[in-house]
Amino acid sequence: MEQSNVSYKPRDVLDAPSQIEDKVLKTAAMFFGQELLPYLGVKGRMTAIAPTEQVHLDVRRMEEDFNFIMEDGVLRHLEFESDPITEKDLRRFREYEAFLSLTSGHQVITTVLCSADVRNPKTSLNCGINVYRIELVRIKDDDADRVFNDLEMKMGQGGRLTRSDLFPLLLAPLMSGNMDICGRICRGMDILRMAQVDADKDDIRHMEAVLYALAIKFLNKTDLAKVKEMMGMTLLGQMLMEDGLKKGEMIKLISQVMKKTKKGLSPEETAEVLEEDLTVISRIYNAVKEHPDMDEDGIYRQLHN
Repeated sequence: MEQSNVSYKPRDVLDAPSQIEDKVLKTAAMFFGQELLPYLGVKGRMTAIAPTEQVHLDVRRMEEDFNFIMEDGVLRHLEFESDPITEKDLRRFREYEAFLSLTSGHQVITTVLCSADVRNPKTSLNCGINVYRIELVRIKDDDADRVFNDLEMKMGQGGRLTRSDLFPLLLAPLMSGNMDICGRICRGMDILRMAQVDADKDDIRHMEAVLYALAIKFLNKTDLAKVKEMMGMTLLGQMLMEDGLKKGEMIKLISQVMKKTKKGLSPEETAEVLEEDLTVISRIYNAVKEHPDMDEDGIYRQLHN
């Protein structure tokens, strides 16, 4: 998605992703391509993730949301749109397709997941003797409130939630409904942690990654901070923390957090001063507060366990 033309994300969130966020987005892309594209009715099976950033000679960056190489060799370009699709959007998608096709040698099809409350969105553009078309998947017609009510009713009756039960939950941020997007994402993460979820840990981590990827795209800085803090308590957050830092680096970071904690700095202030991810800092901060008598090694063991 081109950074100069993002209609659904405030400018203050348009920062380069950290290494942790980059890993989350790649995890989300893999699960989205393998599991959610077929669920949405998109034809074909994904075989690989394709790059989502191209650079023109004039150094203007073009960034797409997700690109997938399908079994038939077609490159499937996936875009999220929360505003009505305009002629300018269609020209932008057409430019993406042309450049992707030129550089990759693949045929390109653009699928747009549209959550705008528009009954007849634009899907084609006259281009001289040619007509450019996108494939549209309308998400706004579905009701997120009903999705959560159905899942909670099933759990309340003693039922187990299967993988297929959880797929609508992952798309709930794009649907209509009374709950705001931040609330839907947080509620979705809550449900994924419940005992009635009948999925293995890897699937749950992948689903959490999809919700977090949507949070990055749709939420403002304040709401995104809430999701990041919540993510520290999820399987995905634990995996990223353990995977993202070696022990020596972790011990050093714990020592730094302990010093900042003694000075009275909050997790947010500490994360800003140390230029580290708030999710990681919050987990260390909480462990230090809960175990004030432990040294760095003790806090490390506590977090590792």
